[in-house]
Formats: sequence, structure tokens, C-alpha cells
Amino acid sequence: MLRSLPAALAAAGLLCTLPAHAGLFDDDVARKQVNDLQKTTSQTLIDQSRQIDQLNRQVSELRGQVEVLNNQITDLDKRQKDLYLDLDNRLQSIEASKGKSVAKPVPPAATDAAKAADKSDSKPEAKADSKPADDPGAVLKAYESALGLFKAGKYKEAATAFDKFAKTYPDSEQAPAAQFWLGNSYYAVGDCKQVISSQQKLLAKWPKNSRAPDAMANIANCQAELGQKSESQKTLKDLVAKYPDSKAAGAAKQQRRQASTEKQAFVHGPDPTTRPAPRLGQWPANWSNPVTRCQTNSPNP
Repeated sequence: MLRSLPAALAAAGLLCTLPAHAGLFDDDVARKQVNDLQKTTSQTLIDQSRQIDQLNRQVSELRGQVEVLNNQITDLDKRQKDLYLDLDNRLQSIEASKGKSVAKPVPPAATDAAKAADKSDSKPEAKADSKPADDPGAVLKAYESALGLFKAGKYKEAATAFDKFAKTYPDSEQAPAAQFWLGNSYYAVGDCKQVISSQQKLLAKWPKNSRAPDAMANIANCQAELGQKSESQKTLKDLVAKYPDSKAAGAAKQQRRQASTEKQAFVHGPDPTTRPAPRLGQWPANWSNPVTRCQTNSPNP
């Protein structure tokens, strides 16, 4: 029995050391897993940081491109406006040259009557209501001054200047253009009622003027803005009938087709509240609107 005691003690000591070795093995595995996780996390953070830097660079590039595009749009708007004003001046010159070059023939009967009047009346009476002719230089200066106010974006002052010009020089060569730009000025300050009134005066006095189609389009646009949908459609229809070959007539046809499509969508669509609002026509033709909505009760500028 004494001989077996050392063997028993040795076996007991071996059994006591096994848990310690097992604990050391578990700690090494856990430590390795933690290190691997730290490496993976660090790499992930590095990759995400690189992606964020790349996205920031792309955002900066896009912002630069947007700024360039905005500048280009501003320049194009200014060029388009200048071209339109230049075209208006050219039309003025053409109309002036036509008025001077075309002479109305005098009927023979009128010539004979004039001769008889000369023989019978040796001293013709002067007209009491005769008006001195306007100074062409002063007329042109007043017109260009009003147009300059409009070009500078001072629409209220331009409306006042064009209204004064129309009243002071109602029979001048620039009178139709002044009446047209008076409507543009009223539109820019949001007074659609005055727009309609001024453009109707242009159509009544100068129906064959080159700006008459645009004037009718302006009236239709403002009627739509004031909620006068049926009147607006009738004006567009009359525009196509009276000036079928004008650019304004082409735009009017497109507006009428769009209005018809929107009406059908309103009748048959699932939700009438989603029907888009009437689109403003261009004012003047091929030029962006200076305002988006007209007011129904705007004071006179």
C-alpha cells in the first residue's frame, strides 16, 4: 500500500494542472479573436473614411458645376433680353422707314376738289386746334429712357414712363411699341388687369402691328392668371384665327392642346386635386417671365 501512494499523488498532481492549461488556451483564442476584430474594424473605418473623402470631393465638383451652370443661365437670360430689345429697336426702324417711303396716291377727284377750293378761297382759315409737330429727337429720347428703365429691372418706374409716353405722344412711330412695353411693365409688377387694358388698347388702335399677336397672347395669359379660363381660351382661339402665321399663334395652339389634355385628366383622373395649374405663356414671346403670379388688385405704378 505504501508503494502505491507516490503513484496516486503523481496522478492527483497531473489532474490539478489540466484546468490551468485549458484556461491559458481559452485566453489565447479570445485574444486572437479580439485582435482580428480590431484589425477588421480599423480597416473598415479606413475604407469608410476614404469613401467619405471621395464623396466630399464629388460634392465639391458638383457644386462648382452648378455654379458654372447658374452663371451660364444668367448670361443667357441677359443675352436673350438684350436680343429682344435689339429686335424691338430694329422693328421700330423698319416701321419708320416704311412709313416714310410709302406715299398714299391722291385720287383725281380729291385733286380737282382741292384746286376748286384754292380758287374759291384765296385766304384759307387756319385750324384752331392745330398742334405743333413733336420733336423726333425728344420723342426717341423719351422712348429710349422708358425702355432703359425696363431693361434695368425698374418695372414700376418703366410703367410710369411708358404710360406718360403713350399719353404725350399717342401718334408717334414709337407709340405701338410703348403701349406694348407698358403691358410688359405692368406684368412685371403683377398687375394683370392693367396688362389686359393696355394690350387691348394696342389691338384696338394698331391691329396690324407686328406686336399685336404677342399682345393677344399676353391678354390670354393674364386672363388665365385671373381665373378667367373660358375668356383665356377664347382669346387664344381668336389669336390663332387672326394671326395664324405668327409665333404667338403656334404657342397658343400648344396652350390650347395642353388645356384640353388637363381638362380630360381632371374629368377622368382619380384625384382632381392633382391636376396641374395652368401654365403661364411666355411674356413676351421667347422670353422668360419676370414674375410667376399676377395679383388681382395691384396699385398703379
